[in-house]
Amino acid sequence: MHPNRIRYVAAALAGATVITLSACGGGSGGGEGQDLSAQQTITVWTWDQPGKGLEAAVPAFEKQYPNIDVKIENVGNPAIYDKTTTGMAAGGVGLADVINLGIDYMGNYTETFPDGLADLNALGADTIAKDFPPGIWASGSGADGKVYGVPYEVNSAAVYYRKDLFAEVGVDVATLATWDDLLEAGKKLKAKNGTFLFAMDKAASESSSADFFQTLSRLQGTFFFNKDGKITLNDAGSVAALDFLKRANDAGLVADVPGGWDNFMSQIKGQANVAIVPGASWVAGVFAENAPDLAGKWAIRGPLAMKPGGQTAALSGATYLAVAGASEHKKAAFEFVKFALAGTDGAKLVYQGSGLFPGYMPMWETEEFKAPSTYFEGLNVNEFFVGELKKETSPSYYTKDYARALKAYTDAQSQVLLKGADPKTALDEAAKVLAGQTKRDIA
Repeated sequence: MHPNRIRYVAAALAGATVITLSACGGGSGGGEGQDLSAQQTITVWTWDQPGKGLEAAVPAFEKQYPNIDVKIENVGNPAIYDKTTTGMAAGGVGLADVINLGIDYMGNYTETFPDGLADLNALGADTIAKDFPPGIWASGSGADGKVYGVPYEVNSAAVYYRKDLFAEVGVDVATLATWDDLLEAGKKLKAKNGTFLFAMDKAASESSSADFFQTLSRLQGTFFFNKDGKITLNDAGSVAALDFLKRANDAGLVADVPGGWDNFMSQIKGQANVAIVPGASWVAGVFAENAPDLAGKWAIRGPLAMKPGGQTAALSGATYLAVAGASEHKKAAFEFVKFALAGTDGAKLVYQGSGLFPGYMPMWETEEFKAPSTYFEGLNVNEFFVGELKKETSPSYYTKDYARALKAYTDAQSQVLLKGADPKTALDEAAKVLAGQTKRDIA
């Protein structure tokens, strides 16, 4: 989950109460076998909305563990990553015991600072792995089998579409099977009333312009890197993803809309004249607040397959709670993580406090988690995304070079969308640039 997504959430939740409890953990390590009856204080670094959820779980946890005090500190995002990097570079000095991290930062920390995060399997994480989506769990783990984070919030990919516009050309998007089917429907729509199929920031002014490509790649089981850390930016799945974007662009179906929250909102509000918004599950909550006049016109479906019979679900970001490798209170820290994220009682409190979609699968089956949406004409949005998360998905391996990969890719995407470059040629060149910068092999 990269910073653009965080800015979207921050804007959507403007006015939320900020938690400002302070304290700072850290130390020289150890703590796996510490007696939980000993008086101790653990600190948690997080940011606004996830912090509200964790704060809601603290009283119940402290009642169960009266000798453990929990201090939640709202560090802010992206400031939390600067502080975490500084602390890890200093050997763990000043780090909190528990750190809230986005999925795209996990690989960076584990590769750059091998001892920066504790292996949670040593604290019992292996006993709760079955209660989380396999792809999300694997994305917070290392190639060596170590587990570095327990999923907090999870997101799956989705397609938001204007069913009223498609109805004008006799298309029910819910029945389409592949992205090529949608492309053909988009041509009918554009010919009838000039509506674009979707929008992209063709000049890649922000890294979020790569989001749609990443979804299309994930649907084919690929990403910028594979499990071994080799570059897969130019493999067959990646080329097919960019080729789809080029074909849509060549057909005149892609609106050129710069990045940023306001421009993203223009699509949701119908101002950008687009028929679909490829996005993630967190976006569902943005529509009712910002486009109430379009209630019943927007609908949700899962991703289409890239080819007949192909994968129809993809992960789209997550956050984790990790334990600092230098923490002197690892056992207590993990007990709080487990209470908040891996038990129904704690997970309910966190969900009530934050409203964020939990990674803990048993929480999905609780009655309070299920409620129909009047905006989406009675669709049970949570239950819909539960179904998406239960489908086959592939883990994403970000590595410490994710930012470089994003830059290499978006440069290639701009060449393709703005200058008509061949997708394979552009991605081959991007992979070579990335290999030169990172010294990684191309798979």
